[in-house]
Amino acid sequence: MRTEPRGTMHGWILGSNLLPFVQAIAGMTRCRDDLTAIATGVDRSDADDDDWFNVVIEGDSRVELFFAKAPDGDVLVDVELEGLNEILEIRCSQLLDICCQYRLVREDR
Repeated sequence: MRTEPRGTMHGWILGSNLLPFVQAIAGMTRCRDDLTAIATGVDRSDADDDDWFNVVIEGDSRVELFFAKAPDGDVLVDVELEGLNEILEIRCSQLLDICCQYRLVREDR
């Protein structure tokens, strides 16, 4: 097992969870930017060719996300957190875990 600095995570998410994942991270950092264009960048990435798309989400703290789309539509994710407290770091880790196991669907209300 390789040793990573605190705040570095690796995993994957279901492709359909990309925007909910990014929006939840943005909420944790209190970033108010419109991040819907990230999907276009991720669609152009390619895990097989090691061609990653990255984005920085900055609000009260900074999160750098790296994405690479797999042939099956899932998305590989590397997360580097700066300035998040330990509780938010745990939440981010849990979110990554949830987004690879469950398909998230937003309720229209």
